[in-house]
Amino acid sequence: MLVNPIGLEDWQAKGVPYATIDALYANELKTSFDSIKAYQLKFYYDGNWQPEYEQWVNMQAGLYGGAGKNIVAMNQAQTSEMIFTQPVVHEFANIRVPAVLIIGGKDRTAPGANRASKELAAKLGNYPQLGRAAAKAMRATLVELPKLGHSPQVEAEQEFHQVLLKHLAD
Repeated sequence: MLVNPIGLEDWQAKGVPYATIDALYANELKTSFDSIKAYQLKFYYDGNWQPEYEQWVNMQAGLYGGAGKNIVAMNQAQTSEMIFTQPVVHEFANIRVPAVLIIGGKDRTAPGANRASKELAAKLGNYPQLGRAAAKAMRATLVELPKLGHSPQVEAEQEFHQVLLKHLAD
């Protein structure tokens, strides 16, 4: 079961500029409640913010504001660099187990899009398109949730759970 997974496209191959771990780390150290909320509002929820989403922002902001903030920032920088330099999209045809791919139609998540030109950034993270291609490559069952974004389990908990439980029972 995959839900809007990161890695459905190769950002480096599409022309997103590389950023060093040091540059990513410096950027992660600037992370705040406001920057997390702005990112989620833009990429996760298609501009439709609900007050109940704040608990998830608070949780993430707490990681960046706590005693281990330097470790959190470095881990996130390393993860971002790994996703960029080691995309898994080219491995999908090797998947041999049954898979279900759940895609939010409003998801536009594309780490590194902030380093791309505006023209390129506008083309990245098209999850409906990426999901169809990924499902075909891995021979997965595709479930499209056209009105939801990157976190369908947050946006529409009951709808998401119905889909999840249906496919887990299959």
